[in-house]
Amino acid sequence: MLSSQALERQAPLRDSGYVEFRADRDAGAARTLTELLGPPGKEGYWSVRYDHYQQLLQMLNAADRKLTDAQKQSVQFRFFFEEPAASADQDESDGWVQAARLLTGFGSHRVVDYIANRRFSSYMQPIVQLSGTPIGYEMLLRPLPEQPPFRPSELFEAAREAGLHSFLDREARNSAIRVASRQLPAGVKKFINFLPSSIYRPDQCLQQTFERIIMSGMDPADFVFEVVETERLDDVKHLNKVFAAYRNMGIRLAMDDLGDEFATVDAMEQLQPDYIKLDRKWVTGCDVDADKQRRIENVLERASRFHGVVLAEGVEREEEWRYLREAGVPLMQGYLFGRPSPVPMPVRFERTASIVSV
Repeated sequence: MLSSQALERQAPLRDSGYVEFRADRDAGAARTLTELLGPPGKEGYWSVRYDHYQQLLQMLNAADRKLTDAQKQSVQFRFFFEEPAASADQDESDGWVQAARLLTGFGSHRVVDYIANRRFSSYMQPIVQLSGTPIGYEMLLRPLPEQPPFRPSELFEAAREAGLHSFLDREARNSAIRVASRQLPAGVKKFINFLPSSIYRPDQCLQQTFERIIMSGMDPADFVFEVVETERLDDVKHLNKVFAAYRNMGIRLAMDDLGDEFATVDAMEQLQPDYIKLDRKWVTGCDVDADKQRRIENVLERASRFHGVVLAEGVEREEEWRYLREAGVPLMQGYLFGRPSPVPMPVRFERTASIVSV
């Protein structure tokens, strides 16, 4: 049974399904859609099946180029999928949405254009042991050199508003895997962000990611996938399924930005990630802030119950490094050790410290 989806609740679009178009009382837009898609059906709608998300992106890109801004206000889209959503966060609702919303702009391009034409790459920021020796790198989304600068969080928010965040999340993962395969050797950990809400069926959605890792000649055990800080963790049941799918592939998990209003310590204990990241808001000035110190000590104690490795991000001062070292935080990340770069740069910060197994 087919179910329809509007975008009011920002549910992710699927890899395959049907998309319907209509252009009520706009003869010019109707002519444009006929040029793109052929004649409409009996109800006056254009209905097109797509079997791969790239096929849908190409279709939307073509519509974006052909339709005028005024026509994008009158043309409406609706999507149909054969399978129900797997998460409560991905409820579906009936209705049509304006093409202008799905074809929303971001900077000098449309969001759909950023995704379809992969107008971004991945930079690497070192993750180090107490001595300053890198054990891995976090892969961070960045614009291509010829593209205008943008904030990745704002691009993802625009994609979410259009329902395209599942496709952006996947292409960002693919970019990270491509760059890691070229720049980082075996045995070095590759930390990659992901949006749990974009993975509507973990066993299916993650298979392509796993296959890309294998085809690139890399070991899945070298990868750590992080829940990003923008994601609410109120659907722990769904997130458990996502974690299980990754772990079945031999991939490790991290909870990114633990300690903010969404990623709670209680969720950490339920999910038991392999790595737990301390948010920079707890790290900045931690050497002189007793409240932050108590929070860090609490996270360390809870993580020790399931042998989770704590990683402090946003370390910028040696005084912070010194406190975190004495508190027992084994891994760190921040400008003190290196900024994100297109190639792995040498870490200039070196100190003598015991080595932790990760």
